[in-house]
Amino acid sequence: MKRFNHVKRLAAILLAAVLTIGVLSGCGRGEAGKGKEDSVKGRYIEEDVELPLQGEEKILNISKSEDGNLILYSQAGGAQVYRYEYRDGEWVQTALDWIAPLFEGKNIYLQEIWESGDGIQVALGMGEDMAAYIVRSKDGQTGEELELPYLRQEGEYGYPAITNLQIDSEGNYWMNDFYQAKVIAVDPDSLEILQEFGTARGFSNGQRMVIGTSEGDMAVNTEEGVFTVYGSDLKEKESFKINQEELPWICDDGENWYLLAENGITRVKPGNETSEVIVDGSMGEMSSSLNYTAGFVAGQKDDFYALYRQEKAGTFSLVHYAYDAEALAVPENILRVFGLSENTTIQDAILSFQKSHPDVKVEYTASGKEDGITMDDIRTLNTELLSGNGADILLLDGLSAKTYIEKGILSDLSGIAEELLSQGSYLEPIMKNVAQQEGKVYAMPVRFSVPIIFGDENAKEAILSLDKLTAYVDAHPDESILGIAEKSYIRDFLFQMYQDEIIGPDGRVDQEKLAALLETETKLAVSSKSEVFEEAKMNEVGMDTMTRVFRQGMFSGAGSEAILNHPNSISTDRIIGITNMMIPYTVMRQLNLSPDTLKEFYVPTGIVGINKNTQQKELAEEFVKYLFSQEIQEKQSDDGLPVLETALDKIKDEVNTEHAQNYTIMSSWNIDGEEPIEIEAGYPTLEEVEDLIAKCHTLSRPAVQDYVIWNIYQTEADACIGGSTDAKTAAKNIAQKVDTYLAE
Repeated sequence: MKRFNHVKRLAAILLAAVLTIGVLSGCGRGEAGKGKEDSVKGRYIEEDVELPLQGEEKILNISKSEDGNLILYSQAGGAQVYRYEYRDGEWVQTALDWIAPLFEGKNIYLQEIWESGDGIQVALGMGEDMAAYIVRSKDGQTGEELELPYLRQEGEYGYPAITNLQIDSEGNYWMNDFYQAKVIAVDPDSLEILQEFGTARGFSNGQRMVIGTSEGDMAVNTEEGVFTVYGSDLKEKESFKINQEELPWICDDGENWYLLAENGITRVKPGNETSEVIVDGSMGEMSSSLNYTAGFVAGQKDDFYALYRQEKAGTFSLVHYAYDAEALAVPENILRVFGLSENTTIQDAILSFQKSHPDVKVEYTASGKEDGITMDDIRTLNTELLSGNGADILLLDGLSAKTYIEKGILSDLSGIAEELLSQGSYLEPIMKNVAQQEGKVYAMPVRFSVPIIFGDENAKEAILSLDKLTAYVDAHPDESILGIAEKSYIRDFLFQMYQDEIIGPDGRVDQEKLAALLETETKLAVSSKSEVFEEAKMNEVGMDTMTRVFRQGMFSGAGSEAILNHPNSISTDRIIGITNMMIPYTVMRQLNLSPDTLKEFYVPTGIVGINKNTQQKELAEEFVKYLFSQEIQEKQSDDGLPVLETALDKIKDEVNTEHAQNYTIMSSWNIDGEEPIEIEAGYPTLEEVEDLIAKCHTLSRPAVQDYVIWNIYQTEADACIGGSTDAKTAAKNIAQKVDTYLAE
């Protein structure tokens, strides 16, 4: 079996790597080990800089002027380009009118603009033929296209893929050939190649393989983890090391090199093996999942500017990092958040909350044990919480809210819930139904997702109860109601569907029903050809890797597209955002099907509660309210749908964005005995998104799991499906272990 999934962006020439890079707080501005005082006061503060863009302007790149001022280049309609220089807190605009005549009648995608010390401006673009185009102006008034012979030499992959351009102190042009993994230096007059330098293999067209320095030298990523600095005489001067896996953005101040990556801003001295993190990445915009770094330059006063792009929104933000000698090195108030797993919305909210509360640091700890949490882990956690030493805020995803309510660990959030509902329109059943008891609300989900089902009507009806499913499978022994499906999907999806039938309100397991479920799962593992997932290899990457990437919980299987070959089956998916509507809705269009919800299920995520024993109650309540604010709910994250109705309604605007128009997913199947399947999926239609939003208003039943119980079930179910134990024994083992766990 072969299955390939990849994303292509029509406007890009290369694979766009996902760079999630982050910032802020740190050691003193000077060298490491300056003394005790630096550990008490002094850190970098993150400040937003208002961008000068108007209308449809889009940023190309940022750089520095000869005077050290920040420069920003933007493009409006067509090839109208502007240069903005940031002087004393004000933007000064200059129109670069010389570019448009050179591009007239040509469909050229402008990439970046740079200028030399004597004012020569050079622009790099890409044409429809995927070839690079370089234009130049010596006077800022008129321009010319540079006919570099090298750019028109076709190779195995077509024309050279030039991904970034720099100008050294002698005016030579340095550029990266991404395909050939090399940097070339070109004479600005003869346009002949002066020298070639081999580079490490790049992963993204946004990766900077050659970087101009403040002294006019060039730093080239000559090998994995190493940048080599060359003078304008093309001779090597020095080198410094980086962590290549972080794909950092790099700049210098004439003395040191600075790397911008997820852990913050790191200072590196050439020739020195040591490095120093001067800006802590846990408190700034670069650790936001919504941000892609698009530029990084040093200022004039031990400060930095970072440009971030929010890809889905098509927007930019500019941030200034300046050292404040009076700011406490560590904020005086610490708010602790704990969850079994990471949550993107919570992490992004922490960054903006800290920015508006400079005296607060929010420490988020994720155990990472959701796939293997044990009774001992829960016992330790409960001891900490009951003793008053636990986190101030709990994310209950995978934890038993009922147990924590009964143990008196969770604060009553009814007042907060009513306050929020009085101030805005929220999906009230989703807000209130996850963790309530006797009319009181103890936790609320920040986001949620929607399980959907589509396929044969008889099969859809049969899947709604365990008795119906068992009868259907017995009546159709040679057919699979789930089409092609892997064992883990069969195991988890069906347990979630019938969990309430199998485990009673008191926590007791109905062993007879559970054994019937396990027997049915074992039969379906055979009829669903689950073995192909275990045997498959895709481009030397195991199926396990693919499954982790493309599965979104117990409602999504890796074989959902197989319904195209098995129209009598059903397929399910879990819609967490617009982008993962793409493949299932494309399949439904081909089969003329429409989706239904499943038992009014929704999957809550970011289920936030407050530790009743917290010493930071007011601050914790303020943070919880902030999670449900318009600012956070409207963020275009990919970890669920917002519970604020106005934010939910706004997601349909994403369909008509430039990002949506240029974004497709391709999937292909080649399974022995099956017809090949090839799908190219674009964004869903506006009508499909509006229908999904309408369905969200009908949901009232949270699909929640206690990960300890689930891990007990999964271990025994795997043994049963795999044939090493029988269904009755597995059911008995599960019941005994669950009883022991719940008795604690």
